[in-house]
Formats: sequence, C-alpha cells, structure tokens
Amino acid sequence: MTDNILKRQYGLPVAICVVVGFIVGTGIFWRPGRVLYEAGGNMWLGVLAWVVGGLVIAACVYMFAVMAARYEKIHGMVDYAEAIVGPRFGYLAGWFFCVMYQTAGYAIIAWISASFTATLAGHSNVTNSPFVFFLAAFYMAVVFVINYLVPRLPMRLNTFTVIARMIPLVLMGTIGVVVGIFLGDGTTVEVVAAGIGEGMAAPSFLGAVFATVFAYNGWQAAVAFNSEINNSKRNLPIALLAGFFIVVIIYVLYFIGVVTAGDSYQLMQNNQLGTRAAFANIFGSQASYVVLVFVIISGLGILNMCCMGMSRSLYALARRGRGPIPERMVHLDPATNVPTNSMVVCVGLSFLWMMVIYGNHNGWFGMLDGRPFRFDLPDFYNMIFFILLIPIFIGFIIKNRGNHEVNLINRFFAPLLAAGGAGFMIYALISSSWVHAVIYASAFVIIGAIGFFFWRKV
Repeated sequence: MTDNILKRQYGLPVAICVVVGFIVGTGIFWRPGRVLYEAGGNMWLGVLAWVVGGLVIAACVYMFAVMAARYEKIHGMVDYAEAIVGPRFGYLAGWFFCVMYQTAGYAIIAWISASFTATLAGHSNVTNSPFVFFLAAFYMAVVFVINYLVPRLPMRLNTFTVIARMIPLVLMGTIGVVVGIFLGDGTTVEVVAAGIGEGMAAPSFLGAVFATVFAYNGWQAAVAFNSEINNSKRNLPIALLAGFFIVVIIYVLYFIGVVTAGDSYQLMQNNQLGTRAAFANIFGSQASYVVLVFVIISGLGILNMCCMGMSRSLYALARRGRGPIPERMVHLDPATNVPTNSMVVCVGLSFLWMMVIYGNHNGWFGMLDGRPFRFDLPDFYNMIFFILLIPIFIGFIIKNRGNHEVNLINRFFAPLLAAGGAGFMIYALISSSWVHAVIYASAFVIIGAIGFFFWRKV
C-alpha cells in the first residue's frame, strides 16, 4: 500500500489556520447557555469554568505537541496510541474516531448550523422542527459533495471561514464586553428551576467545566493532517499550542460579552435565541442578522473541516490493513488524492447519528429523574476521548522513562499532568450525572466490540 500516500503540501501558517479552524466553530456559539446554566447563573463562575476547562485541555494539547514531535505517520492520535500502547489499542482509537467522534461531530455541527439558520429565519422552534432537520441533512450532503468533487476548495475556503467565524467572536469579545459590563443589568442570576436550561441535571460547576469541552474540540482532529504538513515535527506542535491559547482568550471574552449584553435567563433557556438577542442589544436588530450569518458560515466552515478530517479516519485504519474492506478504504482518488471511499462511509454513519439527535428531541429514550433522557453526543464522545487518552499518557511515561532524548518534564511531569487532567474531565461528567456516564461507557463498549469484528492481524 505504498502508492496511496497523502502528500505534504501545507506550511506553518496553514497549519495554524487548520488548528484554529478546527477549534473555533459552532461550539462557542452553542455552549454559553449550557455553561451559564451549569454555573448556576453566575457569570464569573462560568468564566472560571472556561478557564479551568482550557487549562486542563491545554495540558493534553501540550502532550499531543510532544508526541507530534516524536511520532509521525498517518493519523495523529491513532499513531500515538499504536506506537505507545500497542496495535490493538491504536485500532480501538482509530475506530472510535471514525465511528463515534468525527461522524457524530459532523451530525451535531450540521444540526447546530441548521438551528442557527432557523433562528436567522425567525422561527420560534429552532431546535426540533422539520425545517431544522431537513436543513441539517442538506448541509451534510452539500459539504460532502464539495469535499468529494472539489477537495482542494475546502482547504482554501477554510481561511475565509476562519476569518468569518472570528468576526462575531471579536465583536462580542471587545465591544460587547465593554458595553455589556457598563450598560448591562447584572452578571449573575439565580437558576430557580432545574429545567430552565440545557443542563442534563441540577447545576454543577464541574458540569460547567465539562460543558466547555465541546467548544474546545477540534485540536485533536487537526493532528490527522500531520502527514500533510511540511516539517510537521516542528510545525504541528507550534500550531497546536499557539492556536489553542489564542482560542482560550477569545472564548472567555466572548462569553463575558454575550452574557452581560443579553438576557441570562433567555440564554440558558434557549441559547440560540439568547445569542441573537445579545447581539441585537449591542449592535441593533438589523446588525444581529448579519452576525447570525457569520455564525452560520462558522458552522458550515467547521462542518467542512470535520468532513475533511473524517474522510481520513477509515483510511488511517486501512493503511494498516485493518477495518472494514481496507483494500477499498485505502484507495485515493487519482484525480483528487482524497480517500473518497472512506469519506462516503463516514458521512453515511453521520446520518445515523443525526437520528440520535432527532430522538433526543422527540422522547425516544424515555425519562430520567422526571426529565427526558438525552444521549448528548458531545458529552458521549468527549468522555470516551478522555478515557482513551489516559493509557496513552501513562504509556508515554513507561515507554520513555529511560530515554534521555526526552527532557525530564516531558517524560514525567507533563504526561502525569495531562493524564490527571483527562481523569478530572471524566470525574466532572460522572459527578454531574453518573447515569449518563455509565450509559455512554456501555455504548462505547458495544460499538468498540463491533469494531473488533473487523480486526485483522497484519
């Protein structure tokens, strides 16, 4: 399989743009209401949640940067899991990324983009209507077709969409913060009803920390491009760290702006409508429509990047001779140099995850503590992601304990800190709702077991 190799074609500026492009997407526009709710309506406690979440994840980002300088093959985390823990664990990590993480992410991002489009169109039901779900499916299909037929265009569009998605963040993070703090009517409200927000249980600070993870997602998928970045052992670590810390600062400022400029209760009850109201209060009702357009472009931009990333997931397994029909999944289109078969299968899986989102909003999964149970996709795949990280970080310590080419901090302190951070995030979800955590872990075991039916010894 030496012929089907992706080419190196991206320098450091593009690599930074890829990292920022993967992180800054729909999450920051979708999560403020949930974070504020989990923080009990206290804005400053919500700010602390964003900072704590950012710092914890930064430890993981740093370790990915360290590993990126040592392990370089095809698909980032799959490479690290395989090289450090072993081929079976590497396969499990790759299966998780292609069947759960990236495909579920593709579906949820399409739904969020459609929801904000419904908000722009003035719909009263912006989460669960035929318009929202049909439009989400349309977005998924269109982005897939563009990536399939004109694969170079999505990477070029990424630069434009990164700029577009930064515009509302910068506006609310600067003007919104100043105007909101001085003219707003307060930064703290009391959550008087457990059902007011999008929280899955009673408000919890640890739940607020875990809720920030979805907005920070993306950096881990960016390493899938390590084999396509020039001098990736140097450039990818720089891009990961620089891009992530820029995003943390922007997120904190945006959160302060959107909370102080709008109605906190409305933001917690319906994040999309609350976001629109906050922008309208600062920039006027007409300008708020323009901002929503940028938010939608942001969502479609990250949807595009997600499609690019997941198209390489089954390909990464197939390059190792593993996964379903590897002889087909490894194939690169001779005209576009893109693993199109892998992309087609992953998009198909994404439509199955869209059914889960639909079920969440239509009571398919019964009741829990008097509230409809929701199989929250971001919470699900983020919890599993952190579970998979711990063996990698601990294994890095064991594998490099006597390797003096790696300095002492990177051999012991950094991986221990990162493993502790991953464990903290898992604990945060468990403390928020242990029932959800158990169900998510059970779902992972079942889907993982299915994956090993396609295991092949190479």
